[in-house]
Amino acid sequence: MKKSVLALILLAVLIIIVSPGIVGKFAENTVGENLNWAAQESGELVVTSEGFDRGWFSSEGQHRVEIANGSLRTAMTTAAGGGIDTELPVLLINTHIDHGLIPVSSLSREEGSLAPGLGSAISTVAIEVGDGEQIDLPGAIYSKIGLTGDLDSHYVVEAGSKMVDGGEVTWQSSSINITSNPKAASIRFEGDVGAMTFGNNQQTVSIDGLNFVGQQAPSSYGFNVGSVELEVGTMTTDAGGVPAGGLQGLSINASSSVDGSVAAAAMRMEMSGQTIPGFGDMSIIADIGFSGLDATALGAVTQKLDGLGNALDPDRIMMAAQEEFKDLFAAGLGISVPQLDVDLPMGTIEMKMTIDVPQSDRAAFEWSTLLLDTVASLDVRVPEALVQLASSMNPQTGAIIGMGYLKKEGDVYIMDADLKQGLLTINGAPIPIPLGAFQ
Repeated sequence: MKKSVLALILLAVLIIIVSPGIVGKFAENTVGENLNWAAQESGELVVTSEGFDRGWFSSEGQHRVEIANGSLRTAMTTAAGGGIDTELPVLLINTHIDHGLIPVSSLSREEGSLAPGLGSAISTVAIEVGDGEQIDLPGAIYSKIGLTGDLDSHYVVEAGSKMVDGGEVTWQSSSINITSNPKAASIRFEGDVGAMTFGNNQQTVSIDGLNFVGQQAPSSYGFNVGSVELEVGTMTTDAGGVPAGGLQGLSINASSSVDGSVAAAAMRMEMSGQTIPGFGDMSIIADIGFSGLDATALGAVTQKLDGLGNALDPDRIMMAAQEEFKDLFAAGLGISVPQLDVDLPMGTIEMKMTIDVPQSDRAAFEWSTLLLDTVASLDVRVPEALVQLASSMNPQTGAIIGMGYLKKEGDVYIMDADLKQGLLTINGAPIPIPLGAFQ
């Protein structure tokens, strides 16, 4: 019995006293792996470790996150009114790790825990601007590093305010949770971001908070699948006391999946009350689905498009990935838009659409043959007031009505279009399709 007690005491000493020094390096590597994995997934970030000052029970270090050359950098430099060489802010992540299978040293700080793992960490974030000036961001990130490499992070921000460049930024409390594993390349996230206001004597921008939840994991076909739900509250812009635009709300619900070798994706977006100065409010509901996608072909398309980098020209994209797109369409697919409503001050535009592309022989594939086999339908309803407005602004609208593409029915104009066996009909009238143009 005494030997058993002594063994247990020795084991406790090893776990509490010796393990911190042994697993400290693993904990540091885990933090770096997760940051680098996130950067690689985005394709737009570069993470550099400034090294760790490692003690027996704890370590402290810093990572620099910079925006690499790419579309995000181009967009930010353009917004800043500079060229591609414009110096952009750098994100600094300062991390303190309490390591050990049982991180006893973490008990001396907020949200410390004795939960078993490789360690427990707290990180603060700052932005480095020109001339080495640093702006500390509010809140802290509390992380737990699991034995299998999971990084469970909890970003907590208390309500507060800060003066920045002659204006004031105010925010309410926020909480964001992220669990990631770079080895499995999976991530789960959820957050509740409180209301924020950015204002000076020229302009004030307010957002009534947002919340989100989702998860993402890799498939065996080279692309990620998962789901995300996003809800954004009211957004308003005020210029010198005069309303200058806004948004009453935005929600997005998107998902993708793979069942066997067949992929599917769906998205529903609802945007309400976007204020357009001089025009009025606009709302949009869009429901879009993709089904029957060959996962192998979709993976090849994804990989090809990733290799194009920032190319946005449709002709270049189609030429570069032409063979991959042929494989995708030859395998068959379906596209469904059960609802696309655009609500404007003069009425609501309503649209529904379906496209069914059947499987075909890849060896004999031709775009013209694909068009002959495709079955599609389009149903559009346009308010009479909007058609009259369009006619007053563009005389070609009258020609479209004259050709029968828009037909008046009560107080709306309709377009019912169908495509079957290569024959397109609009409002019952056949329309010739130049199949030669699709060779």
